[in-house]
Amino acid sequence: MQNTFPVKIEKIAHDGAAEAMHEGKPVRVHGMLLGEEGIVEAHKKHGIWVGTLKELSHASPSRMLPEELHYLACSPWQVMEYPAQVELKHAMITELFSYYADAPQCGFTPASKFYGYRTKIEFSFCDRNGEQEIPLSLAFHERGGGARRLSLPDGCALASEHMNQVALELCKRLREAGYTARDLKTLIVRESKSNGKVLAMLFAKKTEIAQFAVDDIPHLDGFIVFHSTEKSPASVPTKELWRVGNGILHESILSTDIQYSWDSFFQNNVPVFEEALSMMMGALPLQANVLELYSGVGTIGLVLAKSAAHVHGVEIVQGAVDSAKENAARAKLDNYVAECIPAEKMDARLFDKKNVLVLDPPRAGLHPKIIEHIKSKLPETIIYLSCNPETQARDYSLLAEHYKIDLIHGFDFYPQTPHVESLLVLSLRKT
Repeated sequence: MQNTFPVKIEKIAHDGAAEAMHEGKPVRVHGMLLGEEGIVEAHKKHGIWVGTLKELSHASPSRMLPEELHYLACSPWQVMEYPAQVELKHAMITELFSYYADAPQCGFTPASKFYGYRTKIEFSFCDRNGEQEIPLSLAFHERGGGARRLSLPDGCALASEHMNQVALELCKRLREAGYTARDLKTLIVRESKSNGKVLAMLFAKKTEIAQFAVDDIPHLDGFIVFHSTEKSPASVPTKELWRVGNGILHESILSTDIQYSWDSFFQNNVPVFEEALSMMMGALPLQANVLELYSGVGTIGLVLAKSAAHVHGVEIVQGAVDSAKENAARAKLDNYVAECIPAEKMDARLFDKKNVLVLDPPRAGLHPKIIEHIKSKLPETIIYLSCNPETQARDYSLLAEHYKIDLIHGFDFYPQTPHVESLLVLSLRKT
């Protein structure tokens, strides 16, 4: 049941939602800014109100017009001037570590490019606008709208012009072939920012998609079509149906050539990632013997190997480990090794003779076994890059007895969104 009532925004939560109070219960609204007043339409979910802005009666001086109408579905901070975004993100990280009296002041690196920065974007499909039928279109799921989807006639501003052109042309060809939104699941588009080449992966609910020509689509270097079971909403391949061209991307990161497959993790903002990597390199002690966990395709470890004595990368995904080994071979780095081991099965002996631990975990943060191994082995230096400062702060609270913070620094990998990366450099406390 929806209710309509006035609110005044009192704070911005760590996930970027604006928060107010109504009838003694919190109200969470995306798309409103600190100090703003307006009318929201909301429903109760898990004891709090979750709403959408219907009418703005008092606007923040930091409010601006969004770049696109669907902004709430992809980047809800498009309505906020960029300096205010930076201030909020900086303050968010500072607050998380403010409990430690000996922590240094938090630094922050803003983005240099506000749109078109993403290396990967995932589109859905729709062929209805409410009750009205429309031609097959790229779409995003509406924030808070359940299964409702928003048509994207121009793609998304977070993706580059090349990425949008490829996605829109592929959607046009699917439309002309007679496919509907019920036949299809998602279209993932990835771009190498170093050479502008684009890969696209179509995930279809149908078990057969007839092959069609794509060789003439500018900038498209590879196209893979998968059947993806309807039992899962995720874009996971059940069976490869056909492919044209390449399935590999190349990126140059601080003059290191990194090759990765269409399904591998890769950072979404290359220039800001390079800033973070430079800071990580600066934190390495001389003759560093590095253990890197959650090492992916080796990007961080390979860059660090140019100045470290040795780097041992450990990753859960075998395909990523294979890519890391190939990347090391191409770079002629014989002081880098990669190994496939799940975090929960990792043996503490991996930490032996390693004086530096490098971490770049997923949003959930460190596996409890990793925390146990750190406490038992106590490497001298920990360099921890995180896409979720909240779980990073939680992990540090479990290590604070043994480690002090030498550096806290935020990086705006995701402008126009509330997401932020943070870097901690830790050293053993002197006994």
